[in-house]
Amino acid sequence: MPKMTRSVEEVDAVREKILNFAFSILEKNGYESLSMSKIGTKMKMTAANLYNYYASKDELLIAIHKKAYAKLYDKISYAVEMGDTPLEKYSNMAYAFVDFGIKNVNIYDVMFSRPIRQYSDYIGTPQEALSYDEFRSSLKVFFLAIKVIREYRESRLDLEKVDPKILAIQSISALHGIISLHNSRVLYQIADDPDDDFKKIVESALRCVSG
Repeated sequence: MPKMTRSVEEVDAVREKILNFAFSILEKNGYESLSMSKIGTKMKMTAANLYNYYASKDELLIAIHKKAYAKLYDKISYAVEMGDTPLEKYSNMAYAFVDFGIKNVNIYDVMFSRPIRQYSDYIGTPQEALSYDEFRSSLKVFFLAIKVIREYRESRLDLEKVDPKILAIQSISALHGIISLHNSRVLYQIADDPDDDFKKIVESALRCVSG
């Protein structure tokens, strides 16, 4: 733990500064460029001192995940608020998710694509409480998607009744696939008009919920 010569507020401020440096490195250069030594160099701290604030790279990644999901939640919740109808709210949310994914390639990669440890992997470890806090942050995104989808489906009495949780997973899976094709540049190898086709594919994915 950090030396007690620092107040709790000072310790939290240093932790936040370290987190912001790490987030910036990841955002610009990707997961492979994220190392405790590089962060320590930028912070002008020794590795030993850095580990006083984050005991491991895993612990820092948990904090990065929480920060990333908070940013995503803010973006999609704002998009939902801008919608006047249940369909607009759902459509706005989906497009905000896609926009986040293609504009934050390296952050999105760590959030949804890279096989790093999840909350269930930390149960029974010293990082369990930290990971659970991050997990709750990610669930806010999922629960908002379920809420918006449920409200839309309830406004359409002509549509078949389907569990909104299943529809949320289906929708996220479809959009994730599209984002991954875009970010990997594979889409640009197989589509005749990548930008136009991208929009059409997103619209098609939305119909799994909108009918």
